[in-house]
Amino acid sequence: MHLPRPRAMRTDAAAHVGPPGTRRMGLSVVIAANGDADQLARCLAALVGTESRGLDLETIVVDPDGNPGLAAVAEARGATLITLPASRGARLAAGAKAATADWLLLLRAETVLERGWDATVVVFAAEERNRERGGFFPLDVVGDPLATRLMRFRNRWMGLPSGAQGLVIRRRFLVHLEGVADLKRGEDLILARALGLARMVVFDVAARVEAGDWPTGAGAVLLGALRIFLFRLHIPARWLQRLGD
Repeated sequence: MHLPRPRAMRTDAAAHVGPPGTRRMGLSVVIAANGDADQLARCLAALVGTESRGLDLETIVVDPDGNPGLAAVAEARGATLITLPASRGARLAAGAKAATADWLLLLRAETVLERGWDATVVVFAAEERNRERGGFFPLDVVGDPLATRLMRFRNRWMGLPSGAQGLVIRRRFLVHLEGVADLKRGEDLILARALGLARMVVFDVAARVEAGDWPTGAGAVLLGALRIFLFRLHIPARWLQRLGD
């Protein structure tokens, strides 16, 4: 059965965000960390300077471990740190609840956004029809072109972006979709299912993850394909703890 493809949105990395005095966009970036301070530092470094390019940025890091090194990284970048020893889905949900901006970017600490992501988000949010859509970044698995191609196929034909690709969504619309599921893994697939292929927009600016932070190899590919197949059969949510990426 042919499935519709996620709508592509092309933008210029230096896109004009409006004349002087134009109302700036508020964005809360919610980052699910995993205790790795170096990883978080790379993620946060890609967000630096967006306040001067049309965004009023709020950054919320939710970590399960209370790692002092990670706390120092968050403080140095002006991020709010929440320590919550819970599932990844619950951490994202807690960060979204604490957010104050109208728009959210749900992100994982292993993800590094390419330059121009901020202009892309501003253009996306400016379109009225996107108030009930979600936007995500195509994934580039550094050092593993096969994994990159497989993710592009999964996005294009199955409409199942990974949480590693980020998700830009209005906070009220996320609430309407019943938020982020309290799952260790698979919360991204549940949210993608609620969103639906017709309400997804894929950006032209990529999100990067290192191959070491991504499941690779033939075994991982086969296991991932099996997980996606089972998910498409609408298995109960409580079984999804081992799904996702």
